Amino acid sequence: MDLLVFLSNLFLLGSFTKLLQRLGAGFTNNDDAAARGLAWVVLIAFLAYMLGAILKRAPLHARVKMLPNPDYVGCMLIAWVSLHLTLSILGAALIAAGFDAAPKAIPVTLMISLSILPTFFVLRVIFRPKKLDQIAAWRKSWPMELLADIFIVAAVIMLTIMWNLWIADLFYVTFPGHTFGDKLFGAALAAGAFALFYITPRFLFLVEDFNRWLTWATIGLTLAPVIGRILLG
Repeated sequence: MDLLVFLSNLFLLGSFTKLLQRLGAGFTNNDDAAARGLAWVVLIAFLAYMLGAILKRAPLHARVKMLPNPDYVGCMLIAWVSLHLTLSILGAALIAAGFDAAPKAIPVTLMISLSILPTFFVLRVIFRPKKLDQIAAWRKSWPMELLADIFIVAAVIMLTIMWNLWIADLFYVTFPGHTFGDKLFGAALAAGAFALFYITPRFLFLVEDFNRWLTWATIGLTLAPVIGRILLG
């Protein structure tokens, strides 16, 4: 997934990026049709991510007898839940704003639900099903986990492209008289924001590979294009 995200950072998936640019411009210009289109894109990403989490739980635990459990798991889990809820609320707020023309009860309900459900279903993946042996074999099979991974990766790539389009530019240092130190500071802030938009949804894979140095090397690779543009721009 890190390699796919790295390539999407470089090439931004062409037509999909153009669609998001057009919808984002319409959203900021109060174009109701564009706002609803953008809301649907974000909603689809959220639903794909949640569906991936639901499908991945059984095959993950059937394949991995015990997930790695570091001493600092409690602190790591609290930090992740905080970031995940923040990302969910941001996405749900965007969806609610996009469907602002609908009856008011619908956006509010949608926002509340979407603010909780993604975190709930992803957090649930950590815990081994109590009756794993009673779950149907097809639900624990590798094709089912592959399908789950496809949903998760698709959602994360969509979120990453949104990050590149609308968030990453905020950290570019362009004011007159800036120094390289200012660029380093901007790069550090970008890395923190990147953790929210990429490492947080990547959690479904990170739970089993966080203790591998190669994992953090490939995560760094996905951030490299943005850091490079900030430092060298």
